[in-house]
Amino acid sequence: MKISSLTCPHCHAAYEIAESTSAVGAPGRVDCGICGTPLAAWSEPKLRAFRLVVPPEHKYPRVPAPAPLV
Repeated sequence: MKISSLTCPHCHAAYEIAESTSAVGAPGRVDCGICGTPLAAWSEPKLRAFRLVVPPEHKYPRVPAPAPLV
């Protein structure tokens, strides 16, 4: 089993991807469960599972770096 992560380029939702190294799957594609943007497509017969880890509304907002002291 290979585990990796992916972030939606549109809404920034975070996903974990589990890819089987032994079970045979089928070619496919997956869209973001939040905004519907295509996340991934594959043509090889791989078995993959995508899990939403952090929806964008639960992520902390970016905090700008403080200005340097002079």
